[in-house]
Formats: sequence, C-alpha cells, structure tokens
Amino acid sequence: MKKLLVFTGFFIALFQGHTQNTDYYDRMEHVFGNIDKTKVTTGFLKEFGIRFNEVEAYDGIIDTDNLVDQTQWQSLYSSLYTMRVGTVAQNMTAPNTVFDNLKTQQDNATEDVLLAALYYNYQQYKTNAVSNGDVTVSNDQIFDVAGRNPYDTKIIFGVAPLKKRLQGDTFTFKLPNGLI
Repeated sequence: MKKLLVFTGFFIALFQGHTQNTDYYDRMEHVFGNIDKTKVTTGFLKEFGIRFNEVEAYDGIIDTDNLVDQTQWQSLYSSLYTMRVGTVAQNMTAPNTVFDNLKTQQDNATEDVLLAALYYNYQQYKTNAVSNGDVTVSNDQIFDVAGRNPYDTKIIFGVAPLKKRLQGDTFTFKLPNGLI
C-alpha cells in the first residue's frame, strides 16, 4: 500500500507542475486504467482525485480540524469532482456551475443565511490492499486481483453558511432542498 500512496502522492505533485488538467487525468488513467471501475460502486475513488483539503477529516464527526466554511465546502466538492471514476458519478455537476448557483441563490436571499450541504460516499484503497493481495502494482499501474475487494467506503459530510460575514444578533438560517 505504501507504493500505492507514494505513486498517488507523486502524481498529485506532478499535477501541480502542469497547466493542463488533461495531463493529470491522462496519467491517472494510466495508473488506474486496469482496475475494475465497477468495484468503485460510489463512483468516487480518493486516490484517483486531487484532494484540495483532507477529505478524510470531514467524516460527519465534528472536530476542531473539520469546521466547514464556504471555501472548505467548495474544496470538498471540487475534491469529489476530481475523484470520479467509472460511470456512476460522471453526471455530477461541474464545480463552477455549482458555485455560481450558490452565489446566485445567496444573493437572492438578501436577509436569510443559506446553508449548503454535501453528503457523499466515496471509496479509498484499504491500507493493506497490496500486502493483503487485493491489488498488485506493476510498471506504475494498479491491477485488481480477481475476487478481491480492495476498497473501504467512507463518507464526506459538510454544511457551510454561504454568507462570509454576519452583522447583528438575529439571523435566519435556511437549508433549501436545491443546496443539498
């Protein structure tokens, strides 16, 4: 598993040196091109994507390290968007479209403070996937082992207010269905 994490970390660093997203995704397709994407039942594989924050920390258990503001919420959504593999999550709305919609809705809400919420399941490789024989790594590529499930399922949960600053002592918070 350490090899898998080293490969993934290397490729994330490699991405930061390129100006085109396609370079990163082409490389990820090479590394993950031989996995059975139907085993990624959530449609999201953590190691495939770019983590703009520590998605593991946003597991629904409130802690001082996982408080969510609008910027963190957008980072979580963007992280999820880059983690898409297979066909299950391919119709996920692009981040810029979502962020523009959030801004428009909050601008139209004038007095109210709107909340945006996200709750997704994603998958990540088990920490012992290589040593347990769930996958093999060869020539910078990951291969599934037939009959084995190399993934753990995790959750990402975050709720954030869409106003950055509040003045006064009375506020109305709303969570519209369209912002979940």
